[in-house]
Amino acid sequence: MKIVVLTGSPHHSGTSEQLADAFVKGATEAGHQIYRFDAGRRAKEFSLLQLEDDHPGQEVAVEPEDVITTEVIPHLLEADLVVFVSSLYYYGINAALKAVIDRFYAKNHELHGGKRAITLVSGYGQPAAFDSLQRYFDQLLDYMRWPSAGAVLAADSWNQQKLATHVEEAYQLGMNLK
Repeated sequence: MKIVVLTGSPHHSGTSEQLADAFVKGATEAGHQIYRFDAGRRAKEFSLLQLEDDHPGQEVAVEPEDVITTEVIPHLLEADLVVFVSSLYYYGINAALKAVIDRFYAKNHELHGGKRAITLVSGYGQPAAFDSLQRYFDQLLDYMRWPSAGAVLAADSWNQQKLATHVEEAYQLGMNLK
C-alpha cells in the first residue's frame, strides 16, 4: 500500500511526532511504502493557496512551483491511504498542515475518492476540547470521499504513561493495515 503521512507540528520529538513515528514504524514493518511530509518543519518551502480572482465566484488556483506541487501532490495522487497528524492548536489543526490541505484545491477532482485516511491527534485537555478538530476531520474526509481507516486521539498526551499507550496504538494501527 502507498501511504502519505502529513504532519503539521514544528516540534521535533513532540507528542504528535511520536504518534507519526510509531505509525510509520508499524506500517513500514508491515511492508507498506511510506512518503512523509513534515509540514511544520518545512513551512518555508511552500506557499499558501493563491487564487486568481479576476472573475468572482469562478476563482482558479494559481499553483506555485514549490515542494507541495513538485513533491507532495504527486505522492498524494498515487496514495492509497493518507495519514493526517496534528496536535491540538486552539481547538483545530496545525497551521502548516492546514496550509498543505488547502493546496489540495488545485487537484481537487483528482484527489476525490479512491483513498482511505487515518487521523493521529495529540494534545492536552479534556476530550471535549478536541470536538471541533474531530468535526473538521470528519467533514474533510467526507468531502474528499476518503473513508476513515482509523484514528488515535491522545487527549492526555501530557501524561507520559498514557502517551506511551497512544504511541503503541499508532504503531499497531500502522502494523495492522490491510
